[in-house]
Amino acid sequence: MEKKFYYAPVGDRLGFDSMDTHWEHAIPEYRNAPHVWNVGGQDNVAVYLLDTGDGLVLFDSGLSPETQYLVVDRIWRTGHDPREIKKIFITHWHGDHTANVRTLSELIGPEVEIWISREDEVEHKKHAEDKTPMYVTPYKVTDFYDNSEPIVMGKFEIHTRLCLGHTPGTTVFFFEDTDEETGKTYRVALHGGIGVGKQLLPKELKKNGLDPLMGWVYVKTCRELSEIPVDITLCSHLNQGNILPNIPKDRNDYSVFVADYLWRDLLLNRADAAEKMLLENEK
Repeated sequence: MEKKFYYAPVGDRLGFDSMDTHWEHAIPEYRNAPHVWNVGGQDNVAVYLLDTGDGLVLFDSGLSPETQYLVVDRIWRTGHDPREIKKIFITHWHGDHTANVRTLSELIGPEVEIWISREDEVEHKKHAEDKTPMYVTPYKVTDFYDNSEPIVMGKFEIHTRLCLGHTPGTTVFFFEDTDEETGKTYRVALHGGIGVGKQLLPKELKKNGLDPLMGWVYVKTCRELSEIPVDITLCSHLNQGNILPNIPKDRNDYSVFVADYLWRDLLLNRADAAEKMLLENEK
């Protein structure tokens, strides 16, 4: 199998400058799995819409307040009504994933549930008024993930796992998605944050009041998660899977994204990068 998908380095095109000229970074909606679409509307951070058959789920909320109109527009273009969103699942607290949680929830209505890990709600409360380098909003959380119990909604059982590292409460999601037309079932996964940076170094962790060994836990957890079979990997940032050049002309054709090697390759790539950084720091 030709490996079209891999961890591509972040270039200028994917930087935070895209918040200022978001119209230059706009992309269409496209289907990732039988019942999943990326509706983020820009070439940096993904926002995934899942149609459970009993209401919609949104994973994350968009890059910045300026891009909310893109999210809403892309949801409509998939044939779905944003007002049918029942749950917003936050992958981690960083503002480029949560900037529109509050305003989207107000648009949808008070009945929408806002989910996050307990660990990252602590961080969110610390940064809820931040404006730089990422915009964060003081949204109200209604529910926390219980990694011992799946979230059941419609035809789906969504399992969560904690992979602390990128943030203390970064969450990983697993579910199966069946195409009614073909009868095929795909194992789908979304890692909420695999970015490796100085936040994993013991000195930085200690400065932020976190466990200085968290970087090594991240390495171990990524290696463990890489052993889980996954057919379709949902990338929280599009560079994580070299997605942009592989979006098909037929944006309803998700078969392009069936790549059973990508999950393992991505997680081992990030585990290796983190381990190398941590070992160099010890010299």
